[in-house]
Amino acid sequence: MTTIGPRLLAAALSLWISGCDAPPTPTAPTSSQPPVAAGRHEVSLTGAGVVLGGILFRPEGPEPRPAVVVLHGWLAAGTNGAATVEARARRYADAGYVALALALRGWPPSGGADDCGLRQPDDVGAAIGWLRRQPGVIADRIGMIGFSQGGQVALLTAAANAGVRAVVAYYPVTDVARWKTTTTNADIPGYITAVCEPGGVDARSPLLRAREIAAPVLLVHGDMDTRVPTEQSTLVHQARMAAGRPTELFLVPGAQHGFSAAEEAVARPVVDRFLATELQP
Repeated sequence: MTTIGPRLLAAALSLWISGCDAPPTPTAPTSSQPPVAAGRHEVSLTGAGVVLGGILFRPEGPEPRPAVVVLHGWLAAGTNGAATVEARARRYADAGYVALALALRGWPPSGGADDCGLRQPDDVGAAIGWLRRQPGVIADRIGMIGFSQGGQVALLTAAANAGVRAVVAYYPVTDVARWKTTTTNADIPGYITAVCEPGGVDARSPLLRAREIAAPVLLVHGDMDTRVPTEQSTLVHQARMAAGRPTELFLVPGAQHGFSAAEEAVARPVVDRFLATELQP
């Protein structure tokens, strides 16, 4: 039986950078009923056999809004996944979206254990269904933004959910088997052996399902990324182009895995334009 040692766990925090802003101090209690007021709401919902936790932001105004689900990347055990993307979700709410910062299974406040994208897409699909039923949400205009593992999960979720309207995947893993042999981080192969290979890597590899994603996809990657090599995005982009699927690839010059504030400033207008085009009425 293979286990993940302390060295691997410590290294993985820098390996799968969440690409997210620092978590602010929580300011609202957990919601026991679907929240309808504008502002920040901590919520819990049912995933695929686990309870998921997240933070929902509702913008001001009575009119129905498009919605986005924001997914974090790999984090150290015990880190609040929703909190790491809270600031990002808040910014999308300020731009007029209902925004759900969701913790993937394996990170609080969600239950379960990290499974490298096996059942996590089922959880996110359930969260999208929950979000679609919320008052004030335009049910056919829901998109996803995911970072690293969150990008991987977002792509897999979209492959199984035809109702997803748009996907933004920041530096995602898309071919787990290829990742194991091409990454420059010496600890990643051990993580793949222990967590990703049980149950099979094909089911966890969006590249193998790229043609099944009907929604437009924007892939954002650093052109100097060697931890999750840039080709992980370019291969999906090429496969979707060959299949006639709507796809965009934006490479940030000089960026590695996870973006600095300056690098994110380069990507942000591209992402904002893509979301507005695909989601806004």
